[in-house]
Amino acid sequence: MATQLTGEQDGAIARAIELGKRQIQQEIADDRIPPTVTDFAKLHDFVDANEFDWPCEDDGEWNRLFPRTSAAEEDDFCEAANRIQEALGQWLTASVERNALLVEKLVEDALNAACLSVRDGLKVSAGDAVGVFFSGSQKEAFQTMFARYVLCEISWMAEDEGDCPAGA
Repeated sequence: MATQLTGEQDGAIARAIELGKRQIQQEIADDRIPPTVTDFAKLHDFVDANEFDWPCEDDGEWNRLFPRTSAAEEDDFCEAANRIQEALGQWLTASVERNALLVEKLVEDALNAACLSVRDGLKVSAGDAVGVFFSGSQKEAFQTMFARYVLCEISWMAEDEGDCPAGA
């Protein structure tokens, strides 16, 4: 039977899950975790996932909500940590959202590289036209197309590793 936690503890767990998601996204965008990782345990091959800011902080909310001065309190802390890891594991498995920051960065880099290539090839010194052309729906269309391409490449990477989730 799962440990019964307070509403305040459940809220801290929910915030830790969201923080963990953002940290994983950043680690993927910073090229410390491959975009194909879909298993929480595999994170440890690349980073120390236990060092993410949740629940290992020295001061603050976690120590207040999950003191570890007795066996029962230690059980509550472990229950909270397990819930966080399980939620992050499910999110990694079922969500391409883990790659959102990476996709955003790669799409922006692609747009900048393409525009620079055109400007250099035409020997254009001012960037006024590119700023006007790639605004609104033109920029959105480029971003959508390249985001789909990036996700396709990630899917193929996962297939090559034998880790491709069904339907990716």
